[in-house]
Amino acid sequence: MAKLTEQEKQEIIRFLEADTDLPEKYRFLLFEDKREIIRVRNPETGDYVFENE
Repeated sequence: MAKLTEQEKQEIIRFLEADTDLPEKYRFLLFEDKREIIRVRNPETGDYVFENE
């Protein structure tokens, strides 16, 4: 994980306390390329489709 400045840490905390999504900048800094995978069922075929958020 990348080193964050004190200002960046405080800004992230403000986003978390406000229960809002983190901007892309911080999401990539914190989680690198690990994006949440969403599993969606295709109603026509019944198969699952996996998508990145």
